[in-house]
Amino acid sequence: MYDRVVVPTDGSEIAEIGVEEGLELAKSLDIPALCIYVIDISTLEELDGGEQESARRGIKNVGEKALKTVRKKAHEMGVDIETRNLLGKPHKRILDVSNERDIIYMSSHGASGFSELVFGSTTERVIQNAECTVAVVKGR
Repeated sequence: MYDRVVVPTDGSEIAEIGVEEGLELAKSLDIPALCIYVIDISTLEELDGGEQESARRGIKNVGEKALKTVRKKAHEMGVDIETRNLLGKPHKRILDVSNERDIIYMSSHGASGFSELVFGSTTERVIQNAECTVAVVKGR
């Protein structure tokens, strides 16, 4: 059915709902998971060179912390997991790492909150452009 569960996170409580349910699916299907955190380059573009580098390091540290939490959770559940801290536009990087045999399991919204009426903009773009199944967990 699926070869892997891709679970994006931005470290928010809402995103973690999708991560947890995605890990549960991986466990039930006995397949590995890939968790990614994307440093959104659009948030850095407005800063000058020195500020960009400082902000990038800070955001990267936030990403590492989020990925560490996911690795720990996956280990506790007995799920084989790979994690990646990436740079780019979140929806593009999610699509870049997934393939047609994956399932992307993500929350309806992330840290940016309810920027769209139905889905967050990243989630909406992933749904519209993915070549694989996308499962969306409603943010609570």
